Amino acid sequence: MPDAIVELLATEAAISKLGARDITTDEARQLPRNAHTIVRNPREEPPGKRRIVVGRTNGGRALTLVVERTIDPTTWLIVTGWESSPRERRLIPR
Repeated sequence: MPDAIVELLATEAAISKLGARDITTDEARQLPRNAHTIVRNPREEPPGKRRIVVGRTNGGRALTLVVERTIDPTTWLIVTGWESSPRERRLIPR
């Protein structure tokens, strides 16, 4: 079954990391409602709990988030995020 994100939560640490890159939590929470792709995190050891979400905000800004699964399969915790690279942007559906 593919991963589904209905809700994104953010800790104070995640809010700080996003803020350091001029990303608001409101922007981050817009990704699941807009065009986005969810892929496995290739750097995760051991694999399974984290995913990478690449998508667009309501304003069209392309962001990449690392998210972690919670006990609820549709609620994910934001770990960090950044402005998507050109390579990452190609993953976003048109």
